[in-house]
Amino acid sequence: MKKNFLHIILCLFFSISYSQSDISFVQKDKSKIEISFKNKIGTSDEEYEQAAEIKNIRTGKTQIINNIEVSITGKPSHLEINDYNFDGFTDFASYHTDDGMGVYTIYQIFVFNPITKQFESLQFPSNFSPKCDMFCDVKVDKIKKTLTSSCRGGARTHSDVWKYDKNKKLILSKTESF
Repeated sequence: MKKNFLHIILCLFFSISYSQSDISFVQKDKSKIEISFKNKIGTSDEEYEQAAEIKNIRTGKTQIINNIEVSITGKPSHLEINDYNFDGFTDFASYHTDDGMGVYTIYQIFVFNPITKQFESLQFPSNFSPKCDMFCDVKVDKIKKTLTSSCRGGARTHSDVWKYDKNKKLILSKTESF
């Protein structure tokens, strides 16, 4: 009985201590990367701010990305890793559910630049006319090398399919509404 009780307590402890606000992975160049959120509450503007701290364990360098988008209603932010630009390097995203009814997830994507060894914000292209005005419910298709962003507008669901052109610029491939 004592073994079962100890097992239950340990499982509970580890499930509570697991957090998607801290992630680590080994980059393609064998660097171990650790990413965590650093929160600032009650700054001079009395705002809630969030930053991402990225540590490269191999080089000892730290990158801070300020102005990570956060929910204005206090919904938690999470981290996710993926290869968002299909270059073989691991990228990451910060995401949270929308502040309305919470029907979709808003992403802020950061891609790894192998030359500078830094993460850069993937800018939402403004020279296209997508149905979604931000990256929402992002799905990565590694076979087709596309990113799909889906959102709702009224009674319709919209999907924007993004891909990279030969110059490695993100372009809108197609838009669907249903």
